[in-house]
Amino acid sequence: MDDHRRKIITYEIKYWKQNRMLPDHYCDFLLNLYTEGSEETELPKQKRPRSITGLGSFILIGLLSLSVFLFYFTELSLFLQTAFIIFFAITTLSTVLYMLKKSFFDLIPLLTSALLLLITSVQAAEIIFPELPLLLYIVAGLNCILWIAAGSKWNMVSFKLSGTLGLIVLVIAIFI
Repeated sequence: MDDHRRKIITYEIKYWKQNRMLPDHYCDFLLNLYTEGSEETELPKQKRPRSITGLGSFILIGLLSLSVFLFYFTELSLFLQTAFIIFFAITTLSTVLYMLKKSFFDLIPLLTSALLLLITSVQAAEIIFPELPLLLYIVAGLNCILWIAAGSKWNMVSFKLSGTLGLIVLVIAIFI
């Protein structure tokens, strides 16, 4: 194979790997195949726009503190609480989906999104089913399981640890 053509192909495969267009093990296999086992220099890392992730972090931390303040330190009507829950859920999910699509794995936005999801889902369970405390445990347990699954998928120790500790605290709270 022509050397110029081989460089183009390996550059494209590295680009696919960097932008997660193919799974890593496929890209590694193709790179080994086209470079015949010799290691070449990596592509320079793309600089991600720090302003976008910084703005997303700022918005999510603001929403987290605002939701804690609104749900636990004020007495709002049921309609307003429901509207805030829906707004926070939509904002959080859209931010997280945007970050996952762009492969921004900053810890602060993901953690604040997870905490916002926990607060809004617990608040929604309290509003919708005030007489069923068992449902509160189920919602908190599902959040912890979601954290463990997210930590396993993206190899994030903080999510695995938070989910595991959350489940332990939940089991202790149920039986004590």
